[in-house]
Amino acid sequence: MNSSKRFAAAIAGALLGVVAVTTSQGQADKGAAPPAVQKAVLARLAEIQAAAQALDPDKVFSFVLENDAGALAQNGKLFLTRKEALDSTKQGFQGLQKVEYQFDQQHVTLLAPTIALATGEGSSSATTQDGRTRTTRFAQSVVLMLTNGEWKVFHSHRSFPPAR
Repeated sequence: MNSSKRFAAAIAGALLGVVAVTTSQGQADKGAAPPAVQKAVLARLAEIQAAAQALDPDKVFSFVLENDAGALAQNGKLFLTRKEALDSTKQGFQGLQKVEYQFDQQHVTLLAPTIALATGEGSSSATTQDGRTRTTRFAQSVVLMLTNGEWKVFHSHRSFPPAR
């Protein structure tokens, strides 16, 4: 896998379910989740972000439900199962020493009493073992389900614009 594909895979895998903890101005818009739901969803996503920034794919995926019908969609590629998405993330993390995320905006919408949609955009940076750092923009959407009192990721979709 070449370095630009590895970088994209690392960022994409690490971003699974990651949404910043702060809420954007758009949260008060019609359709936004109630404050208690926003708080719970964002708290769970903050745990996922911390695991991703620690380069711990197993911890990231401990918050992802089993799904054999599309666990992750990324830049035109569909990873049908949680295992395929996890394996891709592990491969993407190889050769990295650091990953960071900065969200410009994010929103949480309650689709049903136990289903939430988190959307966001921002930039991510990855530093390789040899010290090279690349930063890229991203947009993502994450569907979470309330299962046994916990919000878990059911599906994540993200895209990265082509490098310029």
